[in-house]
Amino acid sequence: MVEENASRPDLPEAVAKRGGPRSPQLVWIVPIVALALGGWLAIQHFLNRGPNIEITFKSAEGIEAGKTRIRNKAVDIGVVKSVRLSEDGKSVIVDAEIDRKTAPRFLVEDTRFWVVRPRIAGGQVSGLSTLLAGSYIGVEPGTSKQKKTEFAGLEVPPVIVGDSPGKVFMVRGDDLGSLDINTPIYFRGLVAGKVVSTDASGTGEEVRVGVFIDAPYDRFVNTDTRFWNASGAEVSIDASGAKVQVQSLLTILLGGISFENPPDAPEMAPAPAKTEFVLYDNRTEAMQVHETIVERVMVKFARSVRGLKAGSAVDFRGITVGMVKRIDLEFDPQAVKFLTVVEMDLYPDRLRSRKRNAQRTAPEPKPIERLQRFVDRGMRAQLRTANLLTGQLYVALEFFPNAAKAKLDVAQTPPEFPALAGEPRELGDSVSAIAANLEKVPFDKIAQDLRDSLAALKGSLKRADALMGQISTDVAPQLASTLEQAKKTLGSAEQALSSDSPVGGDLRGALDEVRRAAESVRMLTDYLERHPESLIRGKRGESK
Repeated sequence: MVEENASRPDLPEAVAKRGGPRSPQLVWIVPIVALALGGWLAIQHFLNRGPNIEITFKSAEGIEAGKTRIRNKAVDIGVVKSVRLSEDGKSVIVDAEIDRKTAPRFLVEDTRFWVVRPRIAGGQVSGLSTLLAGSYIGVEPGTSKQKKTEFAGLEVPPVIVGDSPGKVFMVRGDDLGSLDINTPIYFRGLVAGKVVSTDASGTGEEVRVGVFIDAPYDRFVNTDTRFWNASGAEVSIDASGAKVQVQSLLTILLGGISFENPPDAPEMAPAPAKTEFVLYDNRTEAMQVHETIVERVMVKFARSVRGLKAGSAVDFRGITVGMVKRIDLEFDPQAVKFLTVVEMDLYPDRLRSRKRNAQRTAPEPKPIERLQRFVDRGMRAQLRTANLLTGQLYVALEFFPNAAKAKLDVAQTPPEFPALAGEPRELGDSVSAIAANLEKVPFDKIAQDLRDSLAALKGSLKRADALMGQISTDVAPQLASTLEQAKKTLGSAEQALSSDSPVGGDLRGALDEVRRAAESVRMLTDYLERHPESLIRGKRGESK
């Protein structure tokens, strides 16, 4: 190669040169800045990253990772990161990230999470906005100080939130009826709250309903307030007739609970939250006077009590003094018969004097002792008919001075109140007695006599028909001939008496003569009345 270059003197010769210090290239600034910015963003992301939480739901319907937001009062405070099944496969676990600034208020023990979807409950529609924007997870912050990151989500959104003004009360009853979550609560026709929870008691013998009364209506609830089920229409049939009461058209469709205070009730302080009340079936039952002294007694009847039921009145001279609570049967093995046992609550304070003797020093007799005194004076229990149409019965207490002696048997539990023997029969027994008497009527003999009478009448009708036929064939022609002859005779008489006939003229002349003769007789009679002496002396001559 050197020899080749040496033979060509026009080509320059390369000379090696030592390198000096190199200057930085501007092209490397861009990736360095990008790397620094990325690092800064990554650091900021980790610094601003909120804590992760787990929420357990029964279903992940409407929940999507990366899309479903967590909201409080329409403000986003988190987002769902992932959705997975639990280990047992019975629920889903939602992994979510909460905003770092708001996390301390929400990550406490009593925080509540739920999925907001379109729902219809208690006649109210909620979550309509999710039809377009999609479902989201609602959250209500708790008040606990205990930190927590794992939560069990609610399957039903809470009806009230912690900052709603009002109070929660509990009512208990025998049956839930048409009540449901969000069912309205009424105070004198005004919507004053809603049902927030329904469940059964621990023993399962009653239902417990949580009601939220909005402010300011919660101040009208005191310890004597009455709650009743206002669903549908209240229909009652008693001795005074049929009654129908309706709260409103809305309660017929959706149901509801109403509450009021008894009439003439004294002013009382508002009841504290969580106070329990009884849920009555209707307003009439709710507004009844609640007795503080109640004596449970039983009465044994030797007859059917069809028409008597639990809740029937115990009456004394038109005043309700008790209520039937239970009806059962008791077998008497010695007499081999069944007795109907009626347990009832009596209100002794309604059977006492309204006047109080301030100077009385003797102690007030006990209620059971007062009842014993009444029994000694002849008070007895008796079944009576309240309504003839429905056959309803009630228990009447009345004094019967001639009743057999009896005692209030306090040795039994509850004490046995004596019943009046031979109480009047109810409508069904009367009908049975009438039917028994009707069985004694000889309907067969009456029917046979009626058949014989009908046969005789039939024969008489046949004979009458034959007689009419004979009259038609034999008598009728002769009768027609006789009538024709009579017609001819009347025609001849009419012609003879006509005005232009000789007989008629002679008859008129004879009548004129008779008329003139009658006038002469009348004139003679008048003259004799004026001159009766003329019968002896004769008629005097006229003076000239």
